[in-house]
Amino acid sequence: MNTVIPNLQLRQVMLSFAYLAYCGEKITTPNPEQTILGYIDTAMPLIPPIAAPNAIWSVVWGPAVYTVPGAMYQDNLMYVAQNQSDVSQFTIAIRGTNSVAELDWLLEDFDVLQQMNWPPGAAQPNPAGAMISESTSIDLQVLLAMQGATSGGSVSLLSFLKAQSTNPINVCLTGHSLGGCLAGTLALYLKENQASWDQSGKSNISCITFAGPTAGNAAFATHSDSLFKGGPYPPNWDNALGSTFDAVRCNYDVAPQAWIAANLSQGSGSSTISPLFQTYGSNLDFATGLGIGSGLAWNYIIENFLPPIAAFLIKPDYQQPVSGATQLQGTFNTAFAPASDGLTDYLKAFVQQAAWQHGNSYPNILGVPALLDSNIIRAI
Repeated sequence: MNTVIPNLQLRQVMLSFAYLAYCGEKITTPNPEQTILGYIDTAMPLIPPIAAPNAIWSVVWGPAVYTVPGAMYQDNLMYVAQNQSDVSQFTIAIRGTNSVAELDWLLEDFDVLQQMNWPPGAAQPNPAGAMISESTSIDLQVLLAMQGATSGGSVSLLSFLKAQSTNPINVCLTGHSLGGCLAGTLALYLKENQASWDQSGKSNISCITFAGPTAGNAAFATHSDSLFKGGPYPPNWDNALGSTFDAVRCNYDVAPQAWIAANLSQGSGSSTISPLFQTYGSNLDFATGLGIGSGLAWNYIIENFLPPIAAFLIKPDYQQPVSGATQLQGTFNTAFAPASDGLTDYLKAFVQQAAWQHGNSYPNILGVPALLDSNIIRAI
């Protein structure tokens, strides 16, 4: 029996823009923006959800790129596209982690033990207790400082939105992985600061995020949920979601679970396996599939290695916004089944499966296979 996927049409469109943000991520030459723009412009007609006759989309701001001084690879990218069939519709797409940039992983994915006040730069958190990871706070400030090319010159994102909003506009933010985390965070910032950029006072901010890791703690997630709850909904939105924050996560994707302490602690009852490592159930069963020696080694890990990591994450209290969102149902990729009952093979299979699910499952489930074609989403 086929499961009906909510908000499918818009998810397909926004996933397309989210993956287009990965274009050119391996370029190492200075000032790659024009090359990346060429890749995006060439790719859009080849991706059905955003190709004519469905709609005619054009990049109208950016892409803007940020590279840490001295680094080889780009760290952040953002662009804005406008629907030329309905010029009130804009999407802001934010790139996820650059897969080949080790520094990007360290600075933007793993810098989570230190937290900063929400909103960034505030002396006290507002609302009380709302905190985000240091990496998310820094990334948000990088995005807000970016200067993107437009037909009239380079301007900041907020200046661009202000110029477009003499009449109400619909702005949907999107991104995959780290880009999803930042898209939800930037969308919240735009909602809270709408008076600074929305001339009409009636523009609509929404977001559709994919595979996003946690941005902040429980107080931050609760605050975010409260601002996106209910309408007004943008055009073609599935109102049954009850929120204008559509957090899309696959049940086989471990990345959105990673910084939540409870997912690393031991399971309840007779289970001795961390919930994170139960993600693939009987397909990759650490409880019963390991050989005797490997099983003993694994028991040592879950009793002596995982609990201290979970303990570090208890205080930050990372939680997902829209935590109860219905997940996409993934399919286990048997190409990454363990080669033996050894612990090394199980861990290798887990990492390979996790990487595949994080990157490949969303285009497969949502029916946009063109996004997995390296001739369309060109990295270099």
